[in-house]
Amino acid sequence: MDISTALSALESLSSSTSTSSSGPLNALIDVQFTNAKSRILSGEDPKVVITELQKNVKNCKKEVEKGLKGWYGALGNVGKEVDKAFPPILGEISDAYSDPPLFVEPEAAEALDRAILESLGRRGIWDAVEAMEEETSLSYLPSKRELSTQLQYILTSIRSSNLQPALEWCSENSTFLSSPPHPSSLPYHLHRAVFRSIKDKREAISYAQQYMMGYLPSQPVLKLITGCLYTGQSTGKKLNGHSVHEDEADAEGEGELEELAKMFQNEFCRRYQWSKEDPLEVTVELGSRGGTLDKIEKARRVMGEHLGNVRKWDELPMEVPLPPSRRYHSVFVCPVSKEQATDTNPPKILTCGHVIAEESFNRLLKGGRRTVKCPYCPQETSQSVAQRLYF
Repeated sequence: MDISTALSALESLSSSTSTSSSGPLNALIDVQFTNAKSRILSGEDPKVVITELQKNVKNCKKEVEKGLKGWYGALGNVGKEVDKAFPPILGEISDAYSDPPLFVEPEAAEALDRAILESLGRRGIWDAVEAMEEETSLSYLPSKRELSTQLQYILTSIRSSNLQPALEWCSENSTFLSSPPHPSSLPYHLHRAVFRSIKDKREAISYAQQYMMGYLPSQPVLKLITGCLYTGQSTGKKLNGHSVHEDEADAEGEGELEELAKMFQNEFCRRYQWSKEDPLEVTVELGSRGGTLDKIEKARRVMGEHLGNVRKWDELPMEVPLPPSRRYHSVFVCPVSKEQATDTNPPKILTCGHVIAEESFNRLLKGGRRTVKCPYCPQETSQSVAQRLYF
């Protein structure tokens, strides 16, 4: 379990009736007390009525304590995960990095508040957004709030097996999704999920003919249709209003829906030029769960006298292992000069497909030559044809 999982478990309790304390209390006040009052007014023995009411109060107390026990357990798990993720001497570490003090300049403080506000808005936590707007001078744009609300609604619908809102969004943005250079396969995968969920073969094939034939050039639609003819039928759950095979729903359903939700979120963010991932979440994950902070702190303690103030480091004095999904800046080393490419010395791709640094390319052009012979093959490339390569 990590922090995200523990927080998700805590959030799920808010929508659970079994852990709600208001339910038993409301029932006690609205039903039991009202009935007791009516019975006393109608002439029943008050002693008997009060005795029964006391028993109901005790039962209500037990139900509330049972619900609170679940909350206490979930809160305890969050605390344990926080202790695991962040070093126990975080206060001491913070003091070491506070020269100069962090986030005291108005611009820096506003940037931090903005990052937190954007993260809360992106997640659709509007109570926290409104509270932060009251405490700061910042505001979350209504247009972004509308988009974030739409995103959260569609993601929730996908995870609830309702793909219709996502399909409607894809239809409204079909021009963007199909435009080069990177046309999206999201609409196909949504239709495929619906197709695979349909129990009746005729209905499934009819659905494919209506919605999926346009993807024939790029997707295995025919293979999907012919495979449907040899699939056994069984009753099961429902996806987007259609029956789903029980084994599919149990073994693949949740994983497929989560993958569709992730794919939809990526396309939604690309459509409105949002970052693919929440920047604040990425920063916290790399710094805490990724172990970056621990490694930097160890280097500061061991080599602090030689390296000087940690805030003045131009680069990390040690390698910090990152998962492939967190390697945002690829490094290219020129095979000719053996030097790392930079913004002033970017990589250039030749006609043959080989890549060298711009300085190496220019050196090969010396002597009035108009073309450069590739260091690795006989093909030549003119200066106007060589293009800068972006990773």
